[in-house]
Amino acid sequence: MSNTRRGRNEGMIRYIESKKLYEARYTIGVDENGRTVYKSIYGKKKTGSGGVQEKMRDALAALGKGEYVDPSGKSLIGWCKEWYETYKEPKLKTNTKEKYQVSLIRLKKYEIANIRLKDLSLEFIQKFYNRLAKDGYSEETIKATHSLINGALEKADEINLIIKNPAKHATIPKVSSESSEDKDAKALTTEQCEDFMEQLGRRTKHYMYAFFMLNTGLRPGEALALTRADIDLKKKTVKVNKTYLERSKKVQNSTKTVASKRTVPIPDNTIKLLTQYMLKQPKKKPEDPLFQTETGKRPSQSYLRKRFKFAGTAIGCPWVNLHTMRHSFASRLFKEGVDVKIVSSLLGHAKISTTYDIYVHFINNIVTDSVNLLNSDIYTPDMLPKKSKKKVDCKSDLKNVIDI
Repeated sequence: MSNTRRGRNEGMIRYIESKKLYEARYTIGVDENGRTVYKSIYGKKKTGSGGVQEKMRDALAALGKGEYVDPSGKSLIGWCKEWYETYKEPKLKTNTKEKYQVSLIRLKKYEIANIRLKDLSLEFIQKFYNRLAKDGYSEETIKATHSLINGALEKADEINLIIKNPAKHATIPKVSSESSEDKDAKALTTEQCEDFMEQLGRRTKHYMYAFFMLNTGLRPGEALALTRADIDLKKKTVKVNKTYLERSKKVQNSTKTVASKRTVPIPDNTIKLLTQYMLKQPKKKPEDPLFQTETGKRPSQSYLRKRFKFAGTAIGCPWVNLHTMRHSFASRLFKEGVDVKIVSSLLGHAKISTTYDIYVHFINNIVTDSVNLLNSDIYTPDMLPKKSKKKVDCKSDLKNVIDI
């Protein structure tokens, strides 16, 4: 261990072999008992830009001017930003940089951002993560926020800005990938779908929103978050990579789960109507919302929910909600005999078991109906087998109305 002593009140620099770091130690005054208070700055470089010597000089200069701030007195957002720019950003790829930058923006919106490092506790951080879950953020988003906070506090612990990292033992809240509306999934029949869309009215701004979900199976928030650039009219696909958060009224640049990020095919007649719809929109830039009001803004989910409820009640289905179009899409696929793995992929479920859990009653009903088709051919020993003259058409006639 080597020491480099400076003049009085100018501090000392030494290399700590066990930590492989340089320590710049200096005094900042005395405490209430008259004892000298020392502060340390650690770093891999002794001199030069970003070295401990330069940082110590800046601290002493600020101390002399009365502008000194105790490192542990820095705010969480201030330190997270400093840590990201100094230690993390230089080593990251572009996509990962964006995730950290979005996490910084997200953190800044909450009160915990202004809490000083020395005042942080596990309780504060855990309550913050729980709040994110209540605000509708996905587990992936909360994990990304934790990566930022935990990484920053781990470095603060390493260089002795704090005594220990309070985020180390925080847990990520379990957030269901599906809403409570999904758990009580109900679907409209072919006739009900036709009646419902007629009630909405083709000329209204919410008709296309409902029709699009009915033919793509997107979640309400996924559909509402779409921009015009997410639609590929030539390939007839929609790119799903974000979701709209109703409580904060913001678009989150990530989906509920990794599996939710997907590309979904769009049926021909939906493309035709969508093209006509996009040509009439007030705003036509690629980054503008796909579904717009007369002023070019995204319609609110509360308004859409009311219109769906009104139309559902009018056709005798008061239980209709924004998720009903998605459920009807899935129901039609199951009736057409589409494999559950494909349905799960189109819906963006993380696991096939999720698809089974939500739509098991649809699947069971279809299996029961399929077995019942054999009833007309079953005979007892005292009966002669008769050829059924009835021709069974298992396909839904909804295909004649909406091509899937």
